[in-house]
Amino acid sequence: MKNKLPGKAVKKYVEDVEIEDSEINEFDSFSDAEWEQIKTERVPPKEIAKKIVRLARPNRPDYLYLKQVFRHVRQMLGITSEKSRKRLPELLTDKELIAFYEAVWNARNANHLVMIKLLIYTGIRNAELTNVRIKDVDLTGCTVRIEQGKGKKDRYVLFPLSFRGELAQYIENQKRGGATFLFESNRLSSFSTRRIRQIIKEYADAAGLEKRVYPHLFRHQIITYLTRKGIISPKLQLLSGHSEEKSLAIYRDLALADVAEEYESAMQAFPVR
Repeated sequence: MKNKLPGKAVKKYVEDVEIEDSEINEFDSFSDAEWEQIKTERVPPKEIAKKIVRLARPNRPDYLYLKQVFRHVRQMLGITSEKSRKRLPELLTDKELIAFYEAVWNARNANHLVMIKLLIYTGIRNAELTNVRIKDVDLTGCTVRIEQGKGKKDRYVLFPLSFRGELAQYIENQKRGGATFLFESNRLSSFSTRRIRQIIKEYADAAGLEKRVYPHLFRHQIITYLTRKGIISPKLQLLSGHSEEKSLAIYRDLALADVAEEYESAMQAFPVR
């Protein structure tokens, strides 16, 4: 015998979202065993979704309609959104960072070496790095153009003057090979974000590091380092691409050139050279 209690709850839900009574039966198709599983093990979300789809399809739902449906569902179930806990990243010590870099250096892979240095020096995001083209690099100004980065915004990042010669030589080699992207695989296509994560992990393992090392960690690493060197928040936002509305008025008129001198000075003492 089917459990009728869920049907009553669904009817109330149907009345609130203006769905015909004739469509309630899809929810009543849950057996006692299924309801028991919901209370204990839970039915897989995809199975629940299939039942909702069968109920909703006759109403030709669009995004806003479904948004309203699930707003009512959350209200009826008393579900509120949980604020995600912000976890501080476990940064590498200078000793660990040097050990990691030495593992990269010892591998003698110029592609990986330059790519990882650019990650470390600029704090560029993994997805942004995969889209950097050779034409985006300005060796004269020591900047890299990030086209349509996070938030669909274009911006520039700085790299230290000491890295310019190595990067220039690498770019010449890439051009001779007919590359379009700054970092390409043997198939002449840009690296995937997954592949970059794999490369970072391989070198972290080779260095014997116990901490989790991943591309975004270097973003935290360089921002923390520059903060300790006294570069103030608005300038860091310009360098990193962070954008908070309350700070926009402070750094909207700040030019990258205003930060370049401080950045260059700070990077002279950076452990990776």
